[in-house]
Amino acid sequence: MKVILLATTIIITISATTTILTILLHQHYQTAQAYPCVGGSAKEYCTAYHDGANQAYIDYKTGHDLGIDQHRCTNNSNDYCDGYARGYSDEADFLG
Repeated sequence: MKVILLATTIIITISATTTILTILLHQHYQTAQAYPCVGGSAKEYCTAYHDGANQAYIDYKTGHDLGIDQHRCTNNSNDYCDGYARGYSDEADFLG
């Protein structure tokens, strides 16, 4: 009887732990891509993506709130501004 109770307790504990871990992992799902350098002008877009990601990292490390609205794109190129916004957003997703 004690062996059956122990086995049942172990199975329930493992099931509960697995369920909890699955829920927690889904809460921290990353939507950012590792290297999404695409755009009309790939070089300009990628440069801006890198700049945006760096700015998000700086904001994170200095304790500022993460938000692209703090850093308006002043470049006249749509490719640059799109890349900057995407890079900032992706890095913010990675950092939390």
